[in-house]
Amino acid sequence: MALKAFYFSLLLGFAGVSAQAAGPSGAQEKGAAAFLAAVASGSAQAIAQELHPDEVEKMRSRLLTLLRAENLRSDNTYRSRLFGPGRSLAELESMTAVRFYTALSDRLRLRSREYAKFEWLGVVPDGKIVYLVGKGEPPKERGSVKVTVTVALMQYGAQWRAVIPSEIEAQLDDLLEGRTAVAPGPTGSTAAAAQPAPAPLAPGISELLARAEASIAAGHCEEYYNEYMSPNFNKFTSRSAKKTLITHCTNNENTRETMITTLRIVQELQPKYDLGGSRAVFDVSGQGLPYERFVLERDKDMRWYIAE
Repeated sequence: MALKAFYFSLLLGFAGVSAQAAGPSGAQEKGAAAFLAAVASGSAQAIAQELHPDEVEKMRSRLLTLLRAENLRSDNTYRSRLFGPGRSLAELESMTAVRFYTALSDRLRLRSREYAKFEWLGVVPDGKIVYLVGKGEPPKERGSVKVTVTVALMQYGAQWRAVIPSEIEAQLDDLLEGRTAVAPGPTGSTAAAAQPAPAPLAPGISELLARAEASIAAGHCEEYYNEYMSPNFNKFTSRSAKKTLITHCTNNENTRETMITTLRIVQELQPKYDLGGSRAVFDVSGQGLPYERFVLERDKDMRWYIAE
């Protein structure tokens, strides 16, 4: 009996070696290659579309639960850390899982080289997840060094889709906990100390922003566009277009909230001045707003207006 048991275990060992030698399936190879190509493209939407839909939806549900709980406490710390203060909870709740991940990706970093083909070395099972390990071969014009790659996959019908990388999960945890990674400078570097202090806001800007915010908060959209938008804006904007903007502002609470949030964010930033100091350009990228800059301009009477 002992001899039979020995031969049986030996057969199982050979069977395991044969299964491992078979390597990944074609569907697994396709799923891993598609995900790495999406990462190499730099498109957050492409990455989201190659991730396992159930995993992306699970992440979305988990984070929305957290954001709703803090909203009940009249707090927005997590929302600002993940998406920037310009994103409202209502806007995030209306997003599909793919759009949600795309919006979140402004705070995330995921990179991959471009590869022409892969040499898959093995499959490591871990419950419902399998890890494909291999080497990526770059296009000829990008050298000949093969790079080790690993992709975690989970079955999705007849396909295999990538699960959310643990690196992304770690970055989300850093954001939620307020941990920021600071890249060290050269040893003994005094570059940080040598940076000039940001220029203060020019006289009149703070007052303009505060009054414009109060106007929108009171629902006075027509006043906002007539008094606080620049003469140039009013000169080159048709009457019908301006009427449409005022109507949209008046009837859409989300629009007014975005405008108010923008004015509050700008009050905490330092602009770059050009045109002899008569224009102030604020960089609002990464703040969760639907635009990347906010511009003020000054007229000949030294009064500031919102230019765009």
